[in-house]
Amino acid sequence: MQDNGAGFDMHKAKDLFGAFQRFHNAQQFEGTGVGLSIVHRIIQRHGGRVWAEAELDKGARFHFILPA
Repeated sequence: MQDNGAGFDMHKAKDLFGAFQRFHNAQQFEGTGVGLSIVHRIIQRHGGRVWAEAELDKGARFHFILPA
């Protein structure tokens, strides 16, 4: 999945999938900060891997792999 939104600093990527992690304030973007941690947990429990690539102000790209 890819978007052309706010993106994020890749130096913070290790924290991206933690519960309640927000890289932008609540006034900019709504949400609780649990969505990506839920995705991460589901993918891991099925033996897969999830990761993201981004650039500030240029969007983000999310990837995942599940075993066959």
